[in-house]
Amino acid sequence: SAASAVAAAASSAASASASASAAIPQLAAKAKAVAAVVAPAAPAVTTMAILGTSLAFPALWLFALVPCMLGLINPVYVFSVGYGLSVAAQGAGLLALAMQSGVWIPAMCLAHLGGAVFYGLRLGAFLYWRSVTWAEWGKRAQNAPEAKAKGIVSRVAVIAACALLYAFMCCPMLFHVQSANAIPAALRPVIAGGLAVQWLGAIIEAVADHQKSAFKFSAEGKSRWCDVGLYARCRHPNYLGEVMFWVGTFLAGIPAMLVTGWYSFVPSTLGLAFIVYLMTSQCKKQDEKQGGRYGEQAEYAAWVGRSGSLMPKLL
Repeated sequence: SAASAVAAAASSAASASASASAAIPQLAAKAKAVAAVVAPAAPAVTTMAILGTSLAFPALWLFALVPCMLGLINPVYVFSVGYGLSVAAQGAGLLALAMQSGVWIPAMCLAHLGGAVFYGLRLGAFLYWRSVTWAEWGKRAQNAPEAKAKGIVSRVAVIAACALLYAFMCCPMLFHVQSANAIPAALRPVIAGGLAVQWLGAIIEAVADHQKSAFKFSAEGKSRWCDVGLYARCRHPNYLGEVMFWVGTFLAGIPAMLVTGWYSFVPSTLGLAFIVYLMTSQCKKQDEKQGGRYGEQAEYAAWVGRSGSLMPKLL
């Protein structure tokens, strides 16, 4: 009958609709799988991937920036305690990123980063101790140009600029970490030579700082220039150690920069040029200051004659 035909047709349509509905999720799942193969989702950026991305240098800058924020407490800390801790933080931060990446870290790369950590922690601790024990340091700090940045905007600008400069100085270590396992064996002696200069410079500066501090706290040091120990033949061995540390840091990074490309030399060279210029100009400034204070004394003139300003006079 007509009613039976209509009922049968309705039943068939319902069955077809149910089958189609059941197939939709299966088709959707297959389409999703195909889409995942054709256009896989971009992986999330993690600390394990930072060293191989364009975020590597911003991360280095961030490592430098955090200790420099001490400048919000005392503007002079950006150039003293914050400077030392900034170098240590960059070395430790790069080491942490390299370890988390899971790649093999060669011994010379570890020594490169370790030199920065040792140098920075030692210098930061010494400069903080000096700031709270030397009355003269407080007077110098108040008259320093960097102490004139009073507003929060000015201070943050100075802090960010200094952190950027410190990151430039540490760039050879960044490139070394990135290319440590791609450096040809023929260039490894260059790294070894740079590390020797880096560590020797850090040790010379540490010894010089200790000798001068001990002399200043002695009875003789109240009214006399420091000419003992390393200062007998070099008037500024602490600055010499500083220059040697950064020259060594740069040299140890040259093979990695050659692997990375010519552009890697730009920030590294700018950083090195700045610190060398700063230390040589400080030598001249300190010589003029001491000459004005002790220049008329024959013993002082004799010491100047037998010593070098930055480089020691051995003969």
